[in-house]
Amino acid sequence: MPDSKTGNESNVPSVVAWAVLLFVLTLLGGLPFIVGGLSFHGLSPSTRLPRLASAGLALIAFSPALAAILVARFSGRSAVCSLLRQVLTWRVGTVWYGIALIGPIILKLFANVLHIVLGGPPPEHWLALPSLTTIGNNNLFFMIFAMPIGALGEELGWRGFGQPRLQERFGALTASVVVGILWSTWHLWYVITPGGFSNVTATDAVATYIRLISTSILYAWMYNSTKGSLFLAAIAHAGHNIALTLIQSPWRVSDVSHLMSAVSYLLAAVAVVLMTNSRTLTRSKVESRNH
Repeated sequence: MPDSKTGNESNVPSVVAWAVLLFVLTLLGGLPFIVGGLSFHGLSPSTRLPRLASAGLALIAFSPALAAILVARFSGRSAVCSLLRQVLTWRVGTVWYGIALIGPIILKLFANVLHIVLGGPPPEHWLALPSLTTIGNNNLFFMIFAMPIGALGEELGWRGFGQPRLQERFGALTASVVVGILWSTWHLWYVITPGGFSNVTATDAVATYIRLISTSILYAWMYNSTKGSLFLAAIAHAGHNIALTLIQSPWRVSDVSHLMSAVSYLLAAVAVVLMTNSRTLTRSKVESRNH
């Protein structure tokens, strides 16, 4: 398992500091929406936003990484280097890249099928091929470059900082659940914008917590099983976003389709928990004994 090289007792306060700073930065990023009276509801990738609002979105998107780097800096330059060095761990088995990139597509297709089996309508188009001319997520260059960079902006915080520090004290499974709760809460940041909780339905909120806590378990499994490959975690994160873009769902028909996606990730997470040691979320007995 990855070694954060810090004592267990000192890790928890640093994670608390990181979480507090994370939400402070998120609030700062949301201020242009609050002050400008901009509702997050109805926004799309093609929506033209004021510069301050666009800058706020960028700050929010990279707040997990920025908070992690700032808190690590208080421990010294070596802590920052140790954090960033995890991105260089990319030489892992090919099967892990298959899981990271193909796995989300399989889960998305399963969610669609489950939605149809339960009486929901099928998507109008199952597949949306990327384009060089479109604006937004479906742009090929955006998928290849922007999505992995955006994913890394999150994963430096979730898996790079929070996961290894918490799991030293509480074990990998508990740590991944805590990180998943933080991740889910942060992901619903737009409730602070005008319109508040009307921007999200109860079903969507529940689906967000189920999916991201489950995803946190899956990414912790991948991270720990590859000796702390933050690069792989970022690829898996980008793989999910790519799958959402390529495989279409009737999202606007019902929030139930989002819930089906959450269920598919939950089933995958349960399978991982059943097959691994909860202290490490790996199948290695040696790592379990040495933890």
